[in-house]
Amino acid sequence: MTTIAIAKRKGSNAVSVAEQVLALTKSLRGTLIPDDVLITVSRNYGETADHKVNELVMHLSIAILTIVVLLALTLGFKESLIVSIAVPMTFAITLFCDLIFGYTINRVTLFALILSLGLLVDDPIVGVENIHRHYKLRKEPPLRALLTAVNEVQPPTILATFAVIMSFIPMFFITGMMGPYMAPMAFNVPIAMLLSLIIAFTVTPWASYRMLKKDYGKGNDKPFELKKTFGYRLYQSILIPIIATPVRSRWFLLAVFLSFVGASMLAVTRAVPLKLLPFDNKNELQLIIDMPRGSTLEDTDNVSKALGRYLSTVNEITDYQSYVGLASPMDFNGMVRHYYLRHGSYVGDIRINLLHKTERQQQSHKIALRIRPTIDKIEQRYDTNIKIVELPPGPPVLSTVVAEIYGPPDASISDINQVSKEVKVALQKISGVVDVDDMIEAPHQQLHFKLNRKQAALNGITVEQVAQTLNLALAGEKAGTVHIVSERLPLFIHLQLSRDMRSSANDLMALRVRTNTGKLIPLSEIGQMVHETGDQTIYHKNLQRLSYVTAEMAGRSPVEAIFDINDWLQNNPLPQGYHAEMAGEGEWKITVDVFRDLGLAFAAAMIMIYVLLVGQTGSLGIPLIMMIAIPLTVIGIMPGFWFINLFTESVGDYPNPIYFTATAMIGMIALAGIVVRNSIILIDFIDHAYNRDQQTTLSEALIKSGATRLKPILLTAAAAVFGASIIVLDPIFSGLAWSFIFGIIASTMFSLVVIPVAYYMLMRNKPKQMNVVDEL
Repeated sequence: MTTIAIAKRKGSNAVSVAEQVLALTKSLRGTLIPDDVLITVSRNYGETADHKVNELVMHLSIAILTIVVLLALTLGFKESLIVSIAVPMTFAITLFCDLIFGYTINRVTLFALILSLGLLVDDPIVGVENIHRHYKLRKEPPLRALLTAVNEVQPPTILATFAVIMSFIPMFFITGMMGPYMAPMAFNVPIAMLLSLIIAFTVTPWASYRMLKKDYGKGNDKPFELKKTFGYRLYQSILIPIIATPVRSRWFLLAVFLSFVGASMLAVTRAVPLKLLPFDNKNELQLIIDMPRGSTLEDTDNVSKALGRYLSTVNEITDYQSYVGLASPMDFNGMVRHYYLRHGSYVGDIRINLLHKTERQQQSHKIALRIRPTIDKIEQRYDTNIKIVELPPGPPVLSTVVAEIYGPPDASISDINQVSKEVKVALQKISGVVDVDDMIEAPHQQLHFKLNRKQAALNGITVEQVAQTLNLALAGEKAGTVHIVSERLPLFIHLQLSRDMRSSANDLMALRVRTNTGKLIPLSEIGQMVHETGDQTIYHKNLQRLSYVTAEMAGRSPVEAIFDINDWLQNNPLPQGYHAEMAGEGEWKITVDVFRDLGLAFAAAMIMIYVLLVGQTGSLGIPLIMMIAIPLTVIGIMPGFWFINLFTESVGDYPNPIYFTATAMIGMIALAGIVVRNSIILIDFIDHAYNRDQQTTLSEALIKSGATRLKPILLTAAAAVFGASIIVLDPIFSGLAWSFIFGIIASTMFSLVVIPVAYYMLMRNKPKQMNVVDEL
């Protein structure tokens, strides 16, 4: 078998390169490539990238169609068409901006567009719904009613849009390997929101007037009366009992606060598992074989064949390639984990190809969990170490869990290795930790030829001649080339002893060295073979000696394993001068860095939104009420993740939870801007109703504004939820989808009540004043 690995040049397109290579290979059939040669494409990342992009484009199309149908059912067919105009216009200009600034169309870019879909229709929905409502009121002529409707929502909509933009700008400053994953979102979403805002105040009013003015006043329906609607009566029945007395309002707000604290504790108590990125649904897996140092190639090949016999019985596996004594062709994961450097008779590598994910029921992670028990039995039978490697969806690391064991300056490497074995045993006892290994080489024997220099000199033999003779016998040398007419390229003549003749010390000692006089002297007369223990590899980091212990996770988050091993280290301190660091080359470090940066980005977004609101309202208290909706998302997100994990199915003995990931955290950051926009518009309506009509009481203003904004708030929330629900089954972006769904539902339901109650508590004893968000 011959393996050919092809990599693209920097800046070239992986999809087109793959297609050109396959086309060239097909054209060479029957000429350079004989017809009886079987060619199998074992990996095609160009096809993988193309499929993922097409899949996201399909999700995007379904999301757009879903939102259009939703609006058609709630507002009307014409109104849904008016809103949908914003989608192609916004996406076209956004993609053009991507082209200008060097962003390619990839999963992250399309993910940003899907994320922005539920946001960019918000502004048109707010505008069209308000125009639709004013047309039903019939208080003004069509054009004047349209201008009044647009002017009514214009100031808060502009403020709300910039609040959403503020929540994404901090993502530009995410550091480390995750930075490039975040940058397209930080660029695309603000661009889409700005374009959506412009379209909402230009194209949407124009289209609304052209398409809806003919329906104005048609029919015998009476003018719209808010107080007779079901929404008004329902909202009144919920809000009035709460704001009847200040004591009830305080108890209600206290209950909401306690709910927020309880929801937050689900993450602190590990009830909701945390992870950097979830497992992807790849079409391949990898097995890494580590035999004891000194094992023969035949021993490693026996293990590889045993694994192959089992893999051939797994229905989802189409084919596999075994590499014994060398590494498989390098990929990004192999580069970071140093797999491409593996060589020697004691290492092996098996690349497994699965059925395409559209042709199988289980995801690749579930298949890996399912085959693990049998792989473990083969591992025990042959006394070896076999790791099941899943290609990560994001930045790879040396291993999921990595412990670095350091010793005092005067400690020997054997002492450090002995301490690392204690940590290895402790890791093996932690639930969910699998494939525990270290980088300690097993003691192995080497044959060392000791030359008797005096005897060699008497025979006229130099050290160089002895070294060349042994190198020729063991490693072989190029002896020349031969040209054959039927062959395009010359063939090299490689001279080397056969395996059976170079595997025995006695055979090697019988080799003869030619002297200057032409006499052949056997090696046995000028030296002797000595069995010695081979040197151990010594690892250094920051000029310090250390030993690595690595492990993978199955059914649990690596965060939980890190906490468990840290607890063990506290209860079982290492010898004096020794210490173990978990924040090194594993996933824990990048998880901490990413969630730290995302947390800082979230805090920065909160501060920027607050400063923006203070600058526009001229108040320190009103912005805080507007931002109450942000922590309310936690009441939905954390219990939501906890709830769906109650129904996840285990694979054998291994749980398969849905993790709260970095993409879910991105969803929380995005929700900060989304939910605040509803609060801004709601409080603006309350302020208009209360301060501009001396006859309206605060309670009446709260009920009237809440009932008026109920429909558009529910519509924008439903648009975001339906847009996100399309990617719930995507293994990478499902965390964001669930975060969106749970957060929006909870925040929308609570904010419609909590914000009016908080506004009531703040303003009930204050005199009426000018509108707080009237002037921009």
